[in-house]
Amino acid sequence: MTHQTLTATNAQTMELSVAYRTMRQTLLGFLRNKVSDPTVAEDLLHEVFLKALTALERGNAPSNMNGWLYTIARNGVVDFYRSKRPNEVLPEDLAAVEAHDDLAEQQLALCLKPFTEELPSLYRETLLATDFGGRSLQDLATQWDVSVSAVKSRASRGRKLLKQKVLDCCKVEVSNTGHVLDYHPHVK
Repeated sequence: MTHQTLTATNAQTMELSVAYRTMRQTLLGFLRNKVSDPTVAEDLLHEVFLKALTALERGNAPSNMNGWLYTIARNGVVDFYRSKRPNEVLPEDLAAVEAHDDLAEQQLALCLKPFTEELPSLYRETLLATDFGGRSLQDLATQWDVSVSAVKSRASRGRKLLKQKVLDCCKVEVSNTGHVLDYHPHVK
């Protein structure tokens, strides 16, 4: 029994090693988009893999290594900004900036449902049920008699198609945190 556990841990450690080689640059780019200081991004990247290794040694193995590493990275960015929060002085016009951001997002969101209606039925029904209807992936998988991962794939592909429709229609300015700052329809 101990030998099997050790083998699984070795396999997972090897998977993490492969993920480090294949995902290092991608994760670093993700972190650099989230924090302005490249050395902080490097530090966060090292923390991501250290936390992943520690979790694997404790027996916490993910089913999706890449997604798991992105989750650790996102949480690391949140922790980084939380630790800085007490010392930061917020700009006086922050409320106005956030209100403008919210307005642009709300206006652009009005276009999403009509664009979703134009998608192929498989993706349209998935997005309408999950993103617009609030249904869980598990609910849909049960109703449609497919796996949860199939529903997740449909939702992901649908979102990519929807994003492309929006980008074909408009030039969208996005903040480094992923919020819509402004958008302008393409002139034809």
